[in-house]
Amino acid sequence: MAEELKQLKLFSDVAAMLAPARSLHEAGCCPCCLLRFLGEKDCHIYQKSAEELQTVAHILCNQPQGNADSATGDNKCVNTDDIPCIACLGILQHGCSEEFLYRIQSKMEEECYKSQLFSLSLMTPIQLLVREHAVMLFLRERFSDLYTGQSIDKVTSMKDVYKWRCGPRLKDKLNMEYHHQVESPFLIQLMFEHKETETECSFLISACPKVFPTNSRKRKRDSEQTVLNRTSVTRAISSLSESKFMSLVRCPPEKVDTMCRCQELTCYHEAVFVAGRYNKYSRTLSQTPWVVDGERRGETSVSELICTRIKAMFMAQEYRFSSAGREDVDVRTLGRGRPFLVELIQPHISDVPPDKMKLLQQEINSGTTDIAIRDLQVVSREESGKLKVGETEKTKSYSALVRVEKPIQPDDLKFLEEIKDLTLAQKTPIRVIHRRPLASRDRVIHNMSGEYIDSQHFRLHLKTQAGTYIKEFVHGDFGRTQPSLSTLMHMDTDILELDVESVDVDWPNTIDE
Repeated sequence: MAEELKQLKLFSDVAAMLAPARSLHEAGCCPCCLLRFLGEKDCHIYQKSAEELQTVAHILCNQPQGNADSATGDNKCVNTDDIPCIACLGILQHGCSEEFLYRIQSKMEEECYKSQLFSLSLMTPIQLLVREHAVMLFLRERFSDLYTGQSIDKVTSMKDVYKWRCGPRLKDKLNMEYHHQVESPFLIQLMFEHKETETECSFLISACPKVFPTNSRKRKRDSEQTVLNRTSVTRAISSLSESKFMSLVRCPPEKVDTMCRCQELTCYHEAVFVAGRYNKYSRTLSQTPWVVDGERRGETSVSELICTRIKAMFMAQEYRFSSAGREDVDVRTLGRGRPFLVELIQPHISDVPPDKMKLLQQEINSGTTDIAIRDLQVVSREESGKLKVGETEKTKSYSALVRVEKPIQPDDLKFLEEIKDLTLAQKTPIRVIHRRPLASRDRVIHNMSGEYIDSQHFRLHLKTQAGTYIKEFVHGDFGRTQPSLSTLMHMDTDILELDVESVDVDWPNTIDE
C-alpha cells in the first residue's frame, strides 16, 4: 500500500474505502472533502500541500497521477483547484489558496492589527447543509455496509478542516500564535457566499410545513433569507426521511461553475480594559464632557485627559470611561485618587507591556496639571467587574471648608467627634433633580470631626457611605436632608470647598508606591 495511505484514519480500513473514494472523486469532491466524507479526522493530513493532498486522492481512487484513463473508465480529475467542489463549493480550494491568505495578511497589515494570538471564524452558505446531506445519502445508498448509521455529524466539519489548513499558514504570515482549540480575543471573521446556489434551500419551505408555517411559506423569494437560516434548515433536513429528501434533491449534488467567494473579511478584537486611579486638582474640570442644552461647557474633562492618549496607544475605535463614583466640577480628588476603568472598543493593538504603560502614564501626567494618574495597568474582563462590586458598601473620606452663620469657638466642634454611624434621609438634591428621579434614600456618616479655623470657618472631616451627598448634608438642602450639619449645630451652615480625601476601594493593584 502506498506510504501516503498508511497515515489515514478513515471510517473503515483503507482498502474498504477505495470504492467510496472513487465515487466521491467522480461526483466532484475536492481532495479535502473526499477525505472528510471518508472519515479522516487527523488535522495533520489536511495540513499537507494542495499537491500532496491531490496525490493522496489519486492513490485512493486507484488512479496514478497524470493518467486520465483508469480501470474505472473516463475518470478525469474533476477535483482540481480550478473546478468547484460539489460539497464545499470551493471554500477548501480557493478559500485556502495562497492568494486568499495573502489577502488576509494584507488586511491585517493595512489596519495595523497586532495580537499575540488569533482565531478564525467562518460563516458559510446555508446551502452547504443541503449539499453535505445529499453527499452522505449518496454514499449510504451506494455503500450501505460502510455508511449505515453514519450521520452527517460524524463527517469531519468543513470549518474544522479550513482552520486546520489555514491556521498554521496564517500563523507564519501574521507572526502570531494560533491554536485550533484555544479561543483568542482576536478574531479573523470570513463570510463566504455563493450566488449560483443561493436558492437551493428554497424547496424546504414547501416540503417541511411543520418547520415553516403557512405564513412563512407564502412569503416572497426576497424574504426567504429571514425564513431560511442555519437553525431552520437543519431542522427541516432532519424532519425529512431519506427517501423523501432524495426525491427532492439530486444525490450527489449538481456540479457548479463558480467558486464560493469571501464576501466579507473583518477583524475583531474583544474589548481591552485599562484601569488606574486619578487625582483631580482643578475646581473647574468636569469628570466627563459637560453638555448643557446641547452646548459644551469647558474645554476638556477628566475622562478626555486620561482616555485620549490611551485610545491612541491601543488604536481603539472608541472608549467607555467609568469610575468608582464621581465628583462635581468644583470638587478636588486627592489622596491615592479615584479608581477608574477605560473599556477600549475594537482595539487594533492589545498587547502593551508594563514598561510602555508606565511611559503612557508619564505622558498623560506631563500633559496637564489638572489631573494626575497612577497604577495604570491592563486588567482582565473579570477584574474590571470589581470596580462596581459592593458599590454602596464602600466608604469615602472627605474634607469640607464650612462657613457658619454665628461665631464659634473650638469647643463648639467637639461634639461632632462623638457622633458615630449617623443615618441620613436624603431626598434627591435640588441641584440634580432635573436629571435624576425623585427619591429618598438612607446614607450613613460613619464618623466626623471639626478642625477650627476662625470664628466663622472650620474644616469638616468625615467618613461616609458611598453615595452620600456631602454638600446637602452641610447646608441641609432646604430640609431635604435630615439630619444635616445645620440642624446638628442649630445654625445655618454652608460649604465653600469640598475635597475627596480617599475612595476606600482596594482596586486596581498598587503599582506606584
